[in-house]
Amino acid sequence: MHDAVLDMQSARTALLAAVDEVQPGDWQRYTPYGPRTLHDVLAHLAAADHAWALAARGLLKGEAEQPALLSPHKAMAVRARSDDRRRRLAPETLVEEMHVRRRLLLSLYELLEPRHLALVLPSFGERHNSVRERIWLGYHDRLHADDIRRTLRMRWHPPKLGLLSQLQPAAAALAPAPTLYVIYSVDPVFWERPSPVPGWSYRALLAHIATGDWVLQAHLRHILERGSVADWPDVAAGNAARLAERRLSTEKKLVEEYLSMRHETLRLMSGLTPRHLELEIELWFEPPGSRRRTVLDYLVAFRSHDEQHREQLRPAMRYAR
Repeated sequence: MHDAVLDMQSARTALLAAVDEVQPGDWQRYTPYGPRTLHDVLAHLAAADHAWALAARGLLKGEAEQPALLSPHKAMAVRARSDDRRRRLAPETLVEEMHVRRRLLLSLYELLEPRHLALVLPSFGERHNSVRERIWLGYHDRLHADDIRRTLRMRWHPPKLGLLSQLQPAAAALAPAPTLYVIYSVDPVFWERPSPVPGWSYRALLAHIATGDWVLQAHLRHILERGSVADWPDVAAGNAARLAERRLSTEKKLVEEYLSMRHETLRLMSGLTPRHLELEIELWFEPPGSRRRTVLDYLVAFRSHDEQHREQLRPAMRYAR
């Protein structure tokens, strides 16, 4: 608990420094690469400790399942409603609310005991939901501090992307939030250490995650331009070249590239028609006999790329030390 709180305090200091950089006329600027304004982000931050405070209260009462009564989907809806209510508040009010809620949360943290750490919080899903892991909240402030600074550096106007209904589940599965959670939870001392992928450091693994959409995007562009599926490129050579080009890239640059690449993937997907989705593609990495799939199948299955590689990042997370 002590280490988690120190990490949270360090992350909160960096976040508040980023908030201090925002001028009054900046609050309605959009954050790349999503639909939120800076004011929306601040409203989200003001409400962020509330769910964990409720969970901590439940743990202290001995009601291990109380904080988990909400499913992940319902918990997300509750957070969205809370964010929406706070959007009407002034920035200075939201900052003060951040301070108040953090003080409350830390007072509850002080009361948690070692036995609580082994409990689970299924409102975070069926996996990676232990109290031991989820008390490490510093990642959230680090993530949004980068959002704020990125917004102040760039001019972003979110485009309207119209996706076919068949593509909605695939697009939802490609949301970057689960991967960003792991990335921003990595202990920085691990970036240069060997990852579970032979020959790759954790930084190289992040570089691969950042550029991992390149093959998918090549297929999508070919389909949109020519109405047919292209031959597969040399994936191993392409991955190696991209890693070599980014061997000196910082994790912040790689995260920004990941967000940019994922947005471009969704933009390309928004141009697909029902006829495109019915095209057949040969998935060479699948077992023989099950390689002929539709483009829609390929898009739905692409989520496994992020899932596989963020699992390989997890040993470097702060809580795992």
